Amino acid sequence: MPEPLRTLPLEDGQKLREELQAAIKDSRRPAVVVISGNEVGLRRRLSQNAVLGRDSTNDVVLTDQGVSWRHARIEDRGDAWVVVDLGSTNGTVVNGARCAEKSLGHGDRIVLGRTVLRFELQDRLDEDYDEQLQRLLHVDDLSGLFVRRRFDRELALMVETARAQSGTVALLVMDMDGIKAINDRHGHLFGAYTIGETGKLIGRVLGARGIASRFGGDEFCAALTGVDVETAVAVAEEIRAAVAAFEYEREGVRLRPGISIGVGVFPTCGGDAERLFQVADEALYRAKQGGKNRVCR
Repeated sequence: MPEPLRTLPLEDGQKLREELQAAIKDSRRPAVVVISGNEVGLRRRLSQNAVLGRDSTNDVVLTDQGVSWRHARIEDRGDAWVVVDLGSTNGTVVNGARCAEKSLGHGDRIVLGRTVLRFELQDRLDEDYDEQLQRLLHVDDLSGLFVRRRFDRELALMVETARAQSGTVALLVMDMDGIKAINDRHGHLFGAYTIGETGKLIGRVLGARGIASRFGGDEFCAALTGVDVETAVAVAEEIRAAVAAFEYEREGVRLRPGISIGVGVFPTCGGDAERLFQVADEALYRAKQGGKNRVCR
């Protein structure tokens, strides 16, 4: 005679539901992606409560002037993720409705100022796809450094933060010497190799001290916060010396490029990112005119 079906005790059923909910939650992790605004394309995964706003210490930094310094917070309430307005000037809007707080579901749109974010629940495959997409959007394949668009955005944020905190931002504008001769004599593949290796070298020299970008061709930029002009010039000299000492070799051919660098520091050299770049670029011009393979400020 078959054994009769047993009813699952209530307390065991509740535990099973909780374990199932936890498993589902762990397999789908929350993230926000900016789909319109200054930071379009920016994605942030959320592992805990996150504050959004213009303050550089926030978990998600938005440079939109219509966004308050601490505009909203996304909270983990255990069984749901909730966005909470933090008394912002322009309010928090979810799916077209202004709210003080609102539970979030996959695909919900959050509007802060003129910035639109999408809330997503991602599985591991989504996360892997995001990592690849972020690299395509923000990283130069040849050098491994930021593309210009991403660097410009980060530099503007650095300058705005330094202005608010009475800090400094140093900008290094760099142009390689000798690339045209390498291209003419050995071909553009040799030139591309030299540019790529130089970008990787710049990244290694900077380390965690700053950010860098290949602006296009054989031009690079780097930015560092909290340093004076003497320190910035010293870092530039590190880069110049590293390029001079590096053994560039492709297909048995030894290559000998150099690099010229111009240095400017906010706020001494300019009141915004555009003026800072202009001053550093002028210093680069002096380095080129003065004989190349040198640092000027």
